[in-house]
Amino acid sequence: MGAASETGRGAPEPARSHGVPGLWSGAWAVWRKEARTFFNSPQAYVILGGFVLLTQYVFFRMFWLRGEADVRPLFDNMPLIFLVFTPLITMKMWAEERATGTQETLFSLPVRPTAMIMGKLGAGLTIVLAALLLTFPLPLIASHLGNLDWGPVWGGYIAAILLGMAYISMGLFLSSLTRTQIEAAFLTLFVAGILYFIGEPIITARISDARLYDFMLRMGLGSRFRNIARGVLDVRDLVYYLSVTLTFMVLNVAVLRHRKWL
Repeated sequence: MGAASETGRGAPEPARSHGVPGLWSGAWAVWRKEARTFFNSPQAYVILGGFVLLTQYVFFRMFWLRGEADVRPLFDNMPLIFLVFTPLITMKMWAEERATGTQETLFSLPVRPTAMIMGKLGAGLTIVLAALLLTFPLPLIASHLGNLDWGPVWGGYIAAILLGMAYISMGLFLSSLTRTQIEAAFLTLFVAGILYFIGEPIITARISDARLYDFMLRMGLGSRFRNIARGVLDVRDLVYYLSVTLTFMVLNVAVLRHRKWL
C-alpha cells in the first residue's frame, strides 16, 4: 500500500518533464498555422507591399530633397509606421477566430493557452522580420552612395524588432477582447498610440513636474526606441520591451482562461 502511495506521488513527474517540450511543440504548431494562413492570403502582400512603399517613400523623399542617402529618417519614422502596420497583422489572429468559430478547432488540440499565444506572437514577429528584411536594400544603397555608420543601422533594426514584438503582444491581447477585425485594429491603434505618444515631446513638453516628466519619458515606447536606434544598447531598454511583451502575453492568457475557451 505504501509502495502504491509512493508510486502515485511519483506519477506526475513524467508529465512535468514533458511540459516544456509540449509547450514548444504546441507553439510551433500554432506558429506554422498562423504563418501559413497569412502568407497564403492576398492580404499579406497588400500589407507588406504597403509597408515597403511607405518605407521607400520616407527614405527617398529625404534623398531627393536634400541629396543625402540617410537611413535616420527611416528609423525615426519606424515607430509610427509600425503603429499602423502591426494592427493589420494582429487584428484577425483572435477576433476572426471568435467571429468564425474556428477557435473550436484550435482549442480542440492539446495545446495550452500559453503555447497558442507564443505561436501567434512568433508568427506576427516572423511577418515583422520579413517586412524589415525588405527594407535592407535601403541601407545598402546609403552605404554605396556615402559613408554609412552601420552601428545605428543595426541598433535601428534591433529596436524595430523589440518594438514590433511589443506591438504584436499588445495587438493579440486586444484582439482577444473583440469580435471583429476592425474593432481589434482600431483598439490596438488607440492603445499603442497612447503608449507611444506619452513619451513624445508633443506631450512631455507640456509637463512641468520633473518626476512626472521622467516617468512619461521612461514609459514611452518611442523614447525607448530612439535610445536603441542610436546604437546604444541599454539593458534597461531591453528589459522594458520584454516586460511590455510579457505583460500583454499574461493578460492574453488570463482572457482565454476567463472566457473558458479551452
